[in-house]
Amino acid sequence: MTHEDNIDNPWGHLLGRVSSTVASVTGVDVDRAKQSIEVPPDPILGDLSTTVAFSLARELRESPVRIAEDFLPPLEEQVSSEALLERVERKGPYINFFIDRSSFAPTVIGTVAALGDAYGRTTRHAERRALIEYPAVNPSKPWHIGHTRNAVLGDTLANTLEWVGYEVVRVDYINDLGLQIAQLTWRLKKGDDGPAQGVKYDHYLGRLYVGVQEAFETDAAAQEEIREVARRLEDPTSDEARLSREMVTRCVRAQCQTAYRLGIYHHYQVWESSIAHSGLLERAKEVLLSCDNIEQLEEGEKKGCIVVRLDTLEEFKDLKDPYKVLFRSDGTRTYTGADVAFQMWKFGILEDPFRYEPFEEQPNGEVVYRTSLEGDKREIGRVDEVYNVIASAQAHPQRLIYTILDLLGYHEQSERSHHIAYEFVGLEDADFSGRKGTWIGYTCDEVLDRARELARQEVEKRNPDASEEFKDSVAESVGVGAVRYMLLKASPDRKITFRWSEALDFNGDSAPYLQYSYARSQRILERAGGQTGQADLSVLTDDPEFNLLKALARFPQTVIDVVAGLKKGQWGTSFSCNRLAGYAYDLATLYNKFYDVCPVLRAEEPLRSARVELVRAFNTTMRNVLGLIGVPAIERM
Repeated sequence: MTHEDNIDNPWGHLLGRVSSTVASVTGVDVDRAKQSIEVPPDPILGDLSTTVAFSLARELRESPVRIAEDFLPPLEEQVSSEALLERVERKGPYINFFIDRSSFAPTVIGTVAALGDAYGRTTRHAERRALIEYPAVNPSKPWHIGHTRNAVLGDTLANTLEWVGYEVVRVDYINDLGLQIAQLTWRLKKGDDGPAQGVKYDHYLGRLYVGVQEAFETDAAAQEEIREVARRLEDPTSDEARLSREMVTRCVRAQCQTAYRLGIYHHYQVWESSIAHSGLLERAKEVLLSCDNIEQLEEGEKKGCIVVRLDTLEEFKDLKDPYKVLFRSDGTRTYTGADVAFQMWKFGILEDPFRYEPFEEQPNGEVVYRTSLEGDKREIGRVDEVYNVIASAQAHPQRLIYTILDLLGYHEQSERSHHIAYEFVGLEDADFSGRKGTWIGYTCDEVLDRARELARQEVEKRNPDASEEFKDSVAESVGVGAVRYMLLKASPDRKITFRWSEALDFNGDSAPYLQYSYARSQRILERAGGQTGQADLSVLTDDPEFNLLKALARFPQTVIDVVAGLKKGQWGTSFSCNRLAGYAYDLATLYNKFYDVCPVLRAEEPLRSARVELVRAFNTTMRNVLGLIGVPAIERM
């Protein structure tokens, strides 16, 4: 087999060759030529097509059909010397290119074989750094399936950026000073037996919170006591702060166990109590007051407050009250003020005041560090992009943060602040609520447990003689994959209504379908023996083989396109995670079609060896795709 050392993206390489050919013949620049390239709706029409004749019609004052006719002969001449192209044809105003199948197979399979686990990765954004904050679940309850969507989106975004060369800093925000924490601390001060045997601590706290919230809403005396606890939590030396730290630490550790089941890890945890006592907010005030649109009011009902004046901006000019409070007159911060300071810290605008101490060693072998008032200094370093994964309902507050950065003169940092917005996961008749307890029965742990149970029933049917350890391991991997994939296959801007029948569907567009396709290819390779590298790949020209080859070739370009599609709009930055899931499903479907009609081990030589290498290329690519989206690859199901 052959492989050009400079090709790590076969489909991108092909697009580049076709674009250069179109540009040289038509006189348009290469970028414009590339924008005109598309995949025809029917492969009978061609493998790639250019619509350049349409874009040139007005300039040349000719019909697109006539322009296409004129360009066809010189294009035919150029294509004749292109190794990867067989021919070019015209269909009306469209100019269609056909790939040379006998040379395409060695190029694609050779690239996959040469790169192995690195196939799909590029260095396009090497030396760039991104910080991603997710999922920031309050440390007062377990993750429900809605929180899980946030975590899976953040983790997949981090993976995707790493695959194109970014160094990614994964950060979780721990709100250990909120009202919920004060309520639970108040409840624990009164004494409690703690969680029952076998009950995770975050589940215990979540159920406790439902009762505490009822007391807070109906008992005036309890409400006053809770507010006093909230005030005492501001003093890190108080008994309440000590009790709260112990409670939050246990809860976060329990939440982390859920994250680890999903293969989700972090580098840092930023605790709100650290922000409150680190001096970060005081430094933020100094920077804010240096801006012309930010001031400390000297009169009126907001006297003494540090505010930003928004009516100087077009979108806010009709506000009745143009002042947005960042810090109250007593010096306490509002959510907006704290978020602006935090965003400034992320970009390194404010010097890092934190110290860090190890929180725990994660199952991936890496230590996650938490901010503290003690511990050691660590250099997180400046980042180029910041992504905050937060629900769509927070679109306006997020936009306000980035607007304030712009007002401060940090235009580049404002532009590179991204809100990855997503819709909630709801029940068929209600939304999840921590206060009402509607999450009970739909925590991430419970969903994973049920997915594992259903998966184990299927594994038992397929492998009745396998060990119990094997059945448990495969069932866990299938369950994790099913949940992650369900949360990725829908565009983040779509609300997901949670249904067991869809979440745990083990046929069709689901993770188990992908995992089974991979396991099926693994079984063929085991039976075929070792790789020889001597196969004549030029014989892979049948439609099922060629369609699979084209899908394999598109993987690196798909990852690049998803990153390029991180476009910032008025109310958030788009992240087409569903395109990654869709690619994985399409790849598995094409492989299964190939498997059904193209015998591998029973084929005669040289076809047998060539098809084995095609299966090996699929196996490598699917393993890499599954790793990218966080679905466990299973070698036997």
